[in-house]
Amino acid sequence: MSDLTHPDVVRDADSTHFWDACARGELYGQRCGGCGTWRWPPREHCPHCHAADPVWERLVGTGRIVGHVVVHRPLGPAFADELPLAVVHVELDGTDGEMVLTSKLQAGEWLHAAVGAAVTVRFTRVRPDLILPTFTVHPEPQEESRRDHT
Repeated sequence: MSDLTHPDVVRDADSTHFWDACARGELYGQRCGGCGTWRWPPREHCPHCHAADPVWERLVGTGRIVGHVVVHRPLGPAFADELPLAVVHVELDGTDGEMVLTSKLQAGEWLHAAVGAAVTVRFTRVRPDLILPTFTVHPEPQEESRRDHT
């Protein structure tokens, strides 16, 4: 019997490596072994060169928010205690801007959701058999460190 409190993820031959890595607390991305293009969601064939040789690489787990929405009404019973909830699109560092992951910010961080905000991945256990990559916002750098010293 499955736990109906949190929606399940699609785990198939193309995404199993991603979900297994999340369970270990690691973030991996898939790229083409032929042309090197990053791709999300994972798939067997490259949409650019059509090669069928995907390669998985560990990512640093940081990035920037490139889009977000703050949800104030529960999307289902599993999310009722998390409101307001910031759903974010994160452009992952090290992927040449080609890999954008849709996720959420850690509970209570919805006020910090802003395009351009720096984030770091965290792995959140939502049920005994499911760990999801979520993100936390970096604090803003001090004004002193943002100045151009030329």
